[in-house]
Amino acid sequence: MNDRPEPCPAPILEVAGLRKNYVLDHRIVEVLRGVDLRVNAGEFLALRGASGTGKSTLLHLLAGLDAPTAGVIRLQGEDIAASRPRQSAHQRNRRIGLIFQAYNLLPELDALENVGLPGRLARRAPDEVESHARSLLERVGLGHRLEHRPAELSGGEQQRVAIARALVNHPMLLLADEPTGNLDSQTGLDIIRLLESIWREQGVTLIIATHDSRVAAAAPRALELAEGILRP
Repeated sequence: MNDRPEPCPAPILEVAGLRKNYVLDHRIVEVLRGVDLRVNAGEFLALRGASGTGKSTLLHLLAGLDAPTAGVIRLQGEDIAASRPRQSAHQRNRRIGLIFQAYNLLPELDALENVGLPGRLARRAPDEVESHARSLLERVGLGHRLEHRPAELSGGEQQRVAIARALVNHPMLLLADEPTGNLDSQTGLDIIRLLESIWREQGVTLIIATHDSRVAAAAPRALELAEGILRP
């Protein structure tokens, strides 16, 4: 199943000593306790772990959506953990694609508009953005649903729109947080196969956080997050 050639051993992402604490009822809760991670360009990695172990927290830090308590996150050698919020948002829009368990589509926009939104925020040419958004929706099997709003789509269709949206700015890194968590078994399997085929076709670096054993089995490499630390 995983017969894609081995990726070039050039690190796209390097994490060292990553810690994240939260204050809850005047107590310090340690979620990540020193995560070290190296991901090569073009790699497909699954981050396993039970619910509540900090997988989403880790992905949010890798995306620059949150700031670590301590540690370094280098994307192509640049420490994104040290970036200012505006700079971090710019990097995320241009270089990182995000897929969420809850889809996070804007209800007032149709599928084509949702997919094209990151391209418009990046101030790319509208015609070029729309053309690429159309081709991506066709690629994920929704060429007939361009004008449908999220409420008119099934959960699996909404997740396909979210995948297309994550790809519209040609990201180098694709982060998926429990992408099958809200889906039934067969639809979840279809989403796994879609993500795997996109990884093979586009050479994007793919990291999926999941508690689904089928997702972990699809990835050539899987690590487990337990007690705030990543282990093989």
